[in-house]
Amino acid sequence: MNGAAIELEGATVRLGGRTVLDDLSATFEAGRISIVLGPSGSGKSTILRVLAGLQRLTSGHVRVADEPILGPSASRGLVFQQDGLLPWLNVRQNVELPLKIARVPKAQRTVRVTEMLAEVELSAHGDLLPGSLSGGMRQRAQIARTLVTRPSVLLLDEPFSALDIRTRAACQQLLLRVHDEHRPTVVFVTHDLEEADALGGRQLVLTGKPANGLVEIPDSPSRATETGTDANSAHVHRLKLLALFASETGASR
Repeated sequence: MNGAAIELEGATVRLGGRTVLDDLSATFEAGRISIVLGPSGSGKSTILRVLAGLQRLTSGHVRVADEPILGPSASRGLVFQQDGLLPWLNVRQNVELPLKIARVPKAQRTVRVTEMLAEVELSAHGDLLPGSLSGGMRQRAQIARTLVTRPSVLLLDEPFSALDIRTRAACQQLLLRVHDEHRPTVVFVTHDLEEADALGGRQLVLTGKPANGLVEIPDSPSRATETGTDANSAHVHRLKLLALFASETGASR
């Protein structure tokens, strides 16, 4: 799976007479992790739904690899806050389900599911039902189910927010390993500044009420490491991020 660039141009979404996105334009670079930060109710999840093809724009354009997004596609995987695993199917069957729907031959399904379970460290748990799994294991199973179709775009809607600190950190490291291995384009939304720092990548703050801009904070810690910037610059980045995030949180109240 190789990442594809995503472009929002003049994206406007009105829901029930309320404007959620207002003439928003942004580009998510191919093969990179982009973190979208914003307070609750700022429009972060709406952006993901637009990128997934689950929400139509009122006006504007959304494209992936220069092609318009007209609806859902297996090339764009969406990971939710709630895992949505089917409780009557075991882990292996849940992960296999998208391939069965796509009518992938059984032999290929078996190989791909086995590989994906190994990648998320669930090989020993494939026969278990979701109800017997921990929260972290359920989210890893959801990630495996999303990745088994080999999407070029991975969209994540605060998937680790309900996990304890240690499990959340383990899942974050899993996501980074998956990205290093497959290089999908990742758009990850969160309101957690520490999570944004842990994932690194390109950090953008959703601004305006309704949302009308994504402001990139330059010199993020991960980018500072790549360019050899010292720890002081990373600290300055953190202060910039805190200031902008605080101003948007205050504006949303």
